[in-house]
Amino acid sequence: MSNKTKQEIKVKKELKKEESYPIKVGLEIHGYLDTKEKLFCECKADANENDKPNSRICPICTGQPGSKPMLPNKKAMEQLIKIALVLDCKINHDKELIWQRKHYSWPDLPKGYQETISGPNCIPCAQNGKFSGIRITECHLEEDPAKWDPATGTIDYNRSGLPLVEIVTEPDFSSSEQVVEWLKKLIHSLSYLKTIRKSGGIKVDTNVSTYGERVEIKNLNSLENIKNAIEYEIKRQIENHSKGIEQKRETLSYDAAKGKTIKMRDKESGEDYRFIPDPDLPAIKLNEKEINQIQRNLPEMPEKKLEKLLTKYKIDDYNAGILVKNLELVDFFEALSKDVDAKKYISWITVELLRILNYNKKTLEDEDINIKPEHLAELIKAIDSGKITELKAKQIMNDFIPRSYSIKDKLQDFVKTEDSEVEKICKQVINSKENEKSVADFKSGKQEALNFLIGQVMKLSNRRADYKTAKENLLKMLKQ
Repeated sequence: MSNKTKQEIKVKKELKKEESYPIKVGLEIHGYLDTKEKLFCECKADANENDKPNSRICPICTGQPGSKPMLPNKKAMEQLIKIALVLDCKINHDKELIWQRKHYSWPDLPKGYQETISGPNCIPCAQNGKFSGIRITECHLEEDPAKWDPATGTIDYNRSGLPLVEIVTEPDFSSSEQVVEWLKKLIHSLSYLKTIRKSGGIKVDTNVSTYGERVEIKNLNSLENIKNAIEYEIKRQIENHSKGIEQKRETLSYDAAKGKTIKMRDKESGEDYRFIPDPDLPAIKLNEKEINQIQRNLPEMPEKKLEKLLTKYKIDDYNAGILVKNLELVDFFEALSKDVDAKKYISWITVELLRILNYNKKTLEDEDINIKPEHLAELIKAIDSGKITELKAKQIMNDFIPRSYSIKDKLQDFVKTEDSEVEKICKQVINSKENEKSVADFKSGKQEALNFLIGQVMKLSNRRADYKTAKENLLKMLKQ
């Protein structure tokens, strides 16, 4: 047993003992909203790690003297409302929402403050929600700081001013496992909304307390690190309590290599940030009609889709689970169901469609991919009527990337080979000198040689020969 495995077993045993302790965990989840431009300027928001540093900046997002912010990005506000609705939050459309300057001195903050609709004495965009049993304190919008490299002292402002959503939960979690499972559900639901930039992922700050004040662990960017950081911190606080060490409020980082939390600074309070209303930005009043319109256009969430697949379409648990992993995939299934018995031919989505997408490293939501359900329906109908073989249909599907096409005008080129023609091809395969060894192998008892010979028939018929007919003919001829 490895040392890592022994350590994991030890930690689990220790955590079992700690179940009776007053463990409380809350989360602050940050995600980049998927917009074309930054929050207060026209700089492109789709920056990535390969961009040249400081290539997507302007005087506004770098905080140059005299620069003033533009009105907030409307798309970012709409994305925020979508998220808040899924979290069952109260949208504060009846009150003015004030932008506040959150001050702190850090190299990644060019203006010396961060724009946010949050903080003391500030009404958030949305609050008092609930998602999968966990209370949501608030959901608000803010701008991202720049990227600072402490090792070199350099700063890249490409992400400065990107719109961020922050989701704050109540301390309703009592274990790391509960946190991870809840986050998986949240990330899955947000993927249906298409509101969070996939390339940006999410960052999570965790607030952990047992006895004493809570501590905040900053910038955890993977489920594994979130789980390990929480488990370490629970163990550390309980051990300190048993030694009589008082836990004070503080901000920590997590060193994944060492598997431990490290103190960064004492935890700031609201007063430390010196929140003040921003005089350069007007108050926002959300439009109730627009909110209702956004709610009507929300997609069905994974739980609803899963229930529909199981009850309405009678899909088995395994295939239903595959479909609901991706909104485009389950929507594709529902669209296909309008033309054919999609349940009967479910493997053409969960196996064949995913096969060609995965092989080409694509997804249905990629902009350059356009595979239409009606084109797959034509293929299935042609198989069902006996006009083409399954193997030929699979070959046709290989050409559905990046765009599918109708086979109606080309059906004659794909039509199944007549049985009499299949018989001739089988004779040709058996009599071919190239296949003498395979024929001899089969006659000596090697059954796998038959599969090779069937493959040769398929090759010569351009996959238009019926598999069953080819096998029957070959067996008959080989036994003569």
